[in-house]
Formats: sequence, C-alpha cells, structure tokens
Amino acid sequence: MRASNDAVADLVPVDVVINATLAAAWYSGSQTLNRSKNLLVYNCTTGGINPFRWGEVEYHVISTFKRNPLEQAFRRPHVNLTSNHLINQYWIAVSHKAPAFLYDLYLRLIGREPRMMKTITRLHKAMMVLEYFTSHSWVWNNDNVAMLIAQLSPEDKKVFNFDVRQLHWAEYMESYCMGTKKYVLNEELSGLPAARKHLNKLRNIRYSFNTILVVLIWRVFIARSQMARNIWYFVVSLCFKFLSYFRASSTMR
Repeated sequence: MRASNDAVADLVPVDVVINATLAAAWYSGSQTLNRSKNLLVYNCTTGGINPFRWGEVEYHVISTFKRNPLEQAFRRPHVNLTSNHLINQYWIAVSHKAPAFLYDLYLRLIGREPRMMKTITRLHKAMMVLEYFTSHSWVWNNDNVAMLIAQLSPEDKKVFNFDVRQLHWAEYMESYCMGTKKYVLNEELSGLPAARKHLNKLRNIRYSFNTILVVLIWRVFIARSQMARNIWYFVVSLCFKFLSYFRASSTMR
C-alpha cells in the first residue's frame, strides 16, 4: 500500500478514547464554579508523546501473522509500504491484480463463481481513502490531556486509564492481530498447527513459482543474446570453480 515508513500512524486504542471522554465529562461537570470561558479541546493522540510509525506497524503485523498464520490464507502474509506512486501501481498490478485474475480464471475453469477481483477492488478503494493519512504526519497539542490526567486520583488513573505513554506498541499490535484472527475471522488458536503447515505450503509454492519464472525469463533472454549467454556461462563456470575449491579445501582438512 502507499504509505511513508517514517510517517506517524497516530493510532489510539478505542478504550483509551472512551476513558478520556468520561474523564473530560467528569472534569467539566466538576468545574461549575471555576469553569473556563474558553472551550477545552482534548486531543487524544499518541504521535507527540508515544509515536508509532507505519514502518513499525508493517513490521509487527507481519511478525505476528508469520508466528500465528491465518487458516484460510490465500498467499503468504507480506506488506510493502512505498511512497512512490509508480512503484505502488507496479506492485498492485503484480502482487494484487495478477494473482487475483489467475485465481478467478481457475475458479471459472472448475465451474465456481470468481470472487478475488471483486475483493481486490474493494481493498483498493479502502486503501485509496487511507493514502493521504498514511503518507503524512501531524503534530497535536496534548497539554489539556496531560492536565486532565493530573486531575485524576490515583484510583481513577487506574480505572479510567488514558495515559498513552504506557502503551507498548509491540504488545498492542499482537493483541490487535490476534483479536482480528479470533473475533473477526472466527479462527481459534487450536487451529494454529494446521495454519502453520498451510503457510509452509504457500511458501514452497511461491519459491517454486518464482524459480520457474526466473528460469523461463532467463532462458528466453539467453536464447536471443550472445552477451547474455556469455554472462550465463561465466557465472556457471565461476560457481563450479568455487564448489570445486570448497570441496578440495574440505578434503584437505
């Protein structure tokens, strides 16, 4: 998707926002005598005091789903964030539309209704809405939120906790991903062994496909270029000499 790795995501857990809203209502109601004439605005954000960047989001999402893969995964989990429009369009064509088209073609051949292109189209519409926000960062003033935290008693700070400095993003993203797996996709943890086998199968399919594709492209290129053939023979010869040297060294030891 199109995003800047260095842009601040400024994610906020919904329970933090709810707690801050309740605390703001309490504070407003308790200041009947000393209420300020100016309207207080509370920016419940994380970017200014506990920043979490899109590049970090990418890393933690992929790490979680590689350790805890989805049971019905269509392909291996992978995220590629880029701020370049042309590169983004290239990867959409190669990594999204081409596999979706091929899978829909397969579904038609076996008499089933195609569905992947429709899914990809909906996904792209959602990503286009997010592009502006995933490519920019904003600076928000959190002074009023800090003041509100200071007004709470120690007990209320625990019950209505909205101090985003205490957020541990790695744990949060793992919980987020696992919650999606369990409550959105209805996948239980008991299915993880089968899901990991499925992920290994997808990995082998991908490696095999990429290898065959590279060999076919290279063979076509070699067949039409004397220079390419010379490079190919040179590389093969160099590898052979290296292996021979490595074998001879191992035997001498």
